[in-house]
Amino acid sequence: MNLEYLSDVELLENFMPKETAMNILHEYSNIYNVVNCATEKQLKSFKGITSIRAKKILCIKELISRIQREKKQQLKIITMPKDVIEYFSFLEDKETEEFWVMMLNTKNAIISSKCVSVGTLNAALAQPREIFNVAVRHMASSIIVAHNHPSGDCTPSTEDIAVTRSIIKAGRLLNIECIDHIIIGRQKSISLKQEGMIK
Repeated sequence: MNLEYLSDVELLENFMPKETAMNILHEYSNIYNVVNCATEKQLKSFKGITSIRAKKILCIKELISRIQREKKQQLKIITMPKDVIEYFSFLEDKETEEFWVMMLNTKNAIISSKCVSVGTLNAALAQPREIFNVAVRHMASSIIVAHNHPSGDCTPSTEDIAVTRSIIKAGRLLNIECIDHIIIGRQKSISLKQEGMIK
């Protein structure tokens, strides 16, 4: 099957009527935007998109997200902030904030990563106890935390900095260093440590 030669409309026809595919592509410009940006409610607003069809499209979105995440997990050693930014790049297209913790061993090799909090459009508060509960269970030597800003603006809020300081303080008590806090935006991502906002 030479699926690579199919047009965007022809690909979407496998999930919806042709007319619906044409309308949705006209609205969202391309398949990437359809899969990554359209919510269930927005999809179902198009004639021809049933609940089952919307679910299939959302499943594609989740499959892509998991594939990207697994791909990033092949990166074993963290040497600089850009390694972490690349690892968590799958957060760029999330519609709500997610707070993740990356666990490292004594050689800065990734043990695992886990989402510890899912928030709203502009908040994903994570408590130190949730973060270090995961870190202790994985016998992490150090951690790096990361979350996304669905707005696309990666400028850290006062709350972002305050939460980071709380995590660093709690880590000292447990002898698990919080090395950095990464904020993922659509166009740009930053390291709070690199920006001099945390020590």
